[in-house]
Amino acid sequence: MATYDPKQVLADYAAGRITPEMAVGHSLQHIAQLYETQATARTAFDGRVNRLQVAVERLTTFMEKVLRTQK
Repeated sequence: MATYDPKQVLADYAAGRITPEMAVGHSLQHIAQLYETQATARTAFDGRVNRLQVAVERLTTFMEKVLRTQK
């Protein structure tokens, strides 16, 4: 779904080229698009955090072994 540029919607509304209902409709479409983008970014972020946690756990386990053998 394509949305109009939010700045253009505001400019058109201010100039009287679109009705308040149209402006609200376009704004809601834009908000929905932002939520979709945020959800996608959050999923990618969560995946990266999980991979980082695994790497830290492996490194911690390795360092504990190294430190035990040095004593």
